[in-house]
Amino acid sequence: MAILLPYQIEIVKGIDSHKFSAIKMARQTGKSFVVSYWAAKRAATRQNHTIVVVSPTERQSKLFVDKVKLHVKALKLTGVKFFENTDLKKLEINFPNGSQIVALPANPDGIRGFSGDVIMDEAAFFRDWQEVYRAVFPIITRKKDYKLIAISTPFGKNDLFYYLWSISENNPKWFRYSLNIYEAVEKGLSVDIEELKAGIKSEDAWKTEYLVEFIDEADSVLPYELIQKCEMPKEEIILPDLREAKGNLYCGIDVGRRKDLTVITVVEKLGDVLYVRRIEELKKKPFREQIEIISHYAKFCRRVAVDETGLGMQLAEELKENFGSKVIPVYFSAKTKEELAEKLRTKFQDRLIRIPSDPDLREDLHSVRKTVTNAGNVRYEGSAKDSHADRFWSLALAVYAASQRTFNFIFKGVKIPWL
Repeated sequence: MAILLPYQIEIVKGIDSHKFSAIKMARQTGKSFVVSYWAAKRAATRQNHTIVVVSPTERQSKLFVDKVKLHVKALKLTGVKFFENTDLKKLEINFPNGSQIVALPANPDGIRGFSGDVIMDEAAFFRDWQEVYRAVFPIITRKKDYKLIAISTPFGKNDLFYYLWSISENNPKWFRYSLNIYEAVEKGLSVDIEELKAGIKSEDAWKTEYLVEFIDEADSVLPYELIQKCEMPKEEIILPDLREAKGNLYCGIDVGRRKDLTVITVVEKLGDVLYVRRIEELKKKPFREQIEIISHYAKFCRRVAVDETGLGMQLAEELKENFGSKVIPVYFSAKTKEELAEKLRTKFQDRLIRIPSDPDLREDLHSVRKTVTNAGNVRYEGSAKDSHADRFWSLALAVYAASQRTFNFIFKGVKIPWL
């Protein structure tokens, strides 16, 4: 176990000595690395044994298998002849002793029919997790020594990993292990914590991804559960060429302030459902270059809603001159932000929107909080002091642009009904 850090060795021993394991670890602390090592060791030391790895998407399943392959290749280099005839496939590894590691996306229908150990990688991110767990659990019931292992960073309080973490508390049949970034560094991980923290603008993201806390979502406009149910793999939703779109396209533009991004979101309307087809982020781009890029997208879109607050005023005026009535300037008053945020939340609640599975987008969407001031006014703001939640408002504007309903917004102090 020379390749493992002390806490990873502790995890391997814990998994070996328990039927069930729930492992909660910070990002980049080697959780998939250590469990993939355990899987390679387990398969190599047992005859005709199956280990099923379940991940949120096929891409993540492949990444897990790639880590197993690294261990196999490393053991080959050390002269362990057993591994010389190991068959390495895209989502499957077959060992000379008849054992196999099979990686699958979290699809209940595809999971059924196996018997063996189960590793649930990033278990907090499984969609339809109750159905997935119903399909997974019978896999380990045929033999007493089959194991169930769930590894993840926290996501919220309504997902499979939180459920397993809760039922494992004070249960001797479970190996329960938690490791935040500070503990990992104390136990040998070489990273600069302050550098990591400086790279995350969302306090919620820091708490979940690196402090491994299950956070309270009571005041979040879009709880993780709502976001997760509307996510799709990037490769299935993003269009490299917008000319491939079959429905009408609509665009929302949130204009950057100081160090914020200008974010362009394009959605396609198919029936009642909106699909995010493109997200482009412009950071520190000159005004003229931003106009050119936005104009390119505007040519494809039926309507374009653009934030005209502050620095966005000039951009909105020029777009209006170039594209006429298809451009809708939106002034971000408190009332406007409330209407935009609630309309976006309704889309997620009704599952009438699909977004790419992306950590930055997910955290931006989750970061907006609904608060009430002492004067009784409702505010919608990012949870971090310097967060404008650019991706949230860009998507909200795109949803508004695609709306056929009538709203009254305040533009430059004048109330205008948009038809």
